[in-house]
Amino acid sequence: MNLKALSFLLLISCAQVKAPVNPDATPKSFSKGEVIIATELLVKIFDQEMAPLKCVPDTDEASLLLRTIRPRMEVVEDDLEASLDNAQAVSELIATCDQNCTCQYLDDLFREHQVILSEKDKKALAMKNTEKELNRCMNFAQSTFCQSELYSELNKEKADFSFEE
Repeated sequence: MNLKALSFLLLISCAQVKAPVNPDATPKSFSKGEVIIATELLVKIFDQEMAPLKCVPDTDEASLLLRTIRPRMEVVEDDLEASLDNAQAVSELIATCDQNCTCQYLDDLFREHQVILSEKDKKALAMKNTEKELNRCMNFAQSTFCQSELYSELNKEKADFSFEE
């Protein structure tokens, strides 16, 4: 075989080799509801509307964790905003919002983007988006956030978002 052809085959075969995938290097994905409720919890702690948690003892830590969770929240927001033009997708979001504690967030998102809801969807959202439901979700978030995988990931990543010199 000719030297050029052999070099070409060697070049092609080397180009086909894939780098090994390190599962620890890829960010874990979390549910939209988990990211939303964690963000809402951190905002309430930051705004001092809620007492600090053991793992979020003050507003500085809440601020740092908010900066850390922000990239994930932007992905969630983009994904939800992309579905706002689809009436069926909006109805599905409303149908499951009480299960994943996103009703308040969705209500705010619909208002911000001036989404016109059907009467059925308006009633369903109003029934689910109550103070009692919001309190249930916040109590759940308060009791589980410090032990969650999401908090563990944020805690590992927060050094990347710190402003310390």
